[in-house]
Amino acid sequence: MIRIANRYSLIIFLFISFSTLVAHISETICVIGIGRLGLATALCFEKAGYKVIGVDINAAYVEAINGKTFSSPEPGLSDLLLQSRNFKATCSLDEGLAADIYYIMVDTPSTPSKEAYDHNKLSKVLMAINKRKVQNKHIVIGCTVFPGYIANIGRFLISDCSNTTLSYNPEFIAQGNIIRGLQNPDFVLIGQGSQEAGDRLEQLYQRMCVNKPHMCRMSPESAEITKLANNCFVTTKVTYANMIADIADNTPAADKVAILEAVGLDRRIGSLCLKPGYGFGGPCWPRDNRALGSYARQCGVEPLIPDATDASNKLHTQYMVEKLLAEDRRGEYIFEGVTYKDNCPVPIIEESQKLAVAAALARQGKQVRIVDTPAVIAEVKAAFGNIFEYTTITA
Repeated sequence: MIRIANRYSLIIFLFISFSTLVAHISETICVIGIGRLGLATALCFEKAGYKVIGVDINAAYVEAINGKTFSSPEPGLSDLLLQSRNFKATCSLDEGLAADIYYIMVDTPSTPSKEAYDHNKLSKVLMAINKRKVQNKHIVIGCTVFPGYIANIGRFLISDCSNTTLSYNPEFIAQGNIIRGLQNPDFVLIGQGSQEAGDRLEQLYQRMCVNKPHMCRMSPESAEITKLANNCFVTTKVTYANMIADIADNTPAADKVAILEAVGLDRRIGSLCLKPGYGFGGPCWPRDNRALGSYARQCGVEPLIPDATDASNKLHTQYMVEKLLAEDRRGEYIFEGVTYKDNCPVPIIEESQKLAVAAALARQGKQVRIVDTPAVIAEVKAAFGNIFEYTTITA
């Protein structure tokens, strides 16, 4: 009888577990804001077995996505779209809000001071959701926010949505490597609005990720700081490597590559992001480093490290310019591949330090040629005009 009872208990347990799993898998996820990162996130959710609705305000873009004629330079993104069967884009927020979980992926650009983020689009989405007084939903903010946003603004903006949680789940991905980054993260940052919300998000990532990342569950307030702290540490490592490289360059017989390779072998340090080169740039690292410094000041903490990292990054660029000017070349200075990082397959030049060096040389009267793909050159021309000569190459 005991064995029979245990057998029935096991069957009941397995039935409940299976029913819960099926219920969660059958959930619909709404991704609000399907730009490059939002679309990639939506399609990775879809590939994991979820039904996904993407909401965007650009009707032509939505039509291209639904017709599967949209093509993206982001590796793997167009293929995922073509393979998708349970993903639909719409301009109707109401249609999207029929889902069980809302992921908000609108952009939060830097403010003019570059020390905080513009939350206007995000706040408008939360107010629109609140206006509809949704109930029993999980809202997840996936875009970067300034620490304190969720506690001081976000929760207030959805105060009419009963039994609805607000979580923070930003990604740590690199442009040009978004799909792989989403499916193979080192860790998943879950600023859970509740225990249940955290459980749902953890299960979602367990299904979506190819690897088995660490699940870092904490309060949204902790997660807001963690997002900035992580990127600030990496930028500090990059600027440290370039400082050592600059020292080696001014030391006879010193080899900067050999030095940094040796330093990186220490397990406490590691070799990633510890190589000589141009300073860090792009749409995330510079602004996140500055934002952490800004928030530290608000907390009464002197942000010596973020400030020094930003200053050191600029100093290294200035050093590279002075070094090249000292060579007093007669011919052209040629810069090939000027996106914000080497071998970036998408045309992003935001805060490219290589371009900053090239521009400084051009303004000193030097002849500078930019060699890159047509898409990148179009971005450079829009930002810098005709201060450079240009040569296009195929990707």
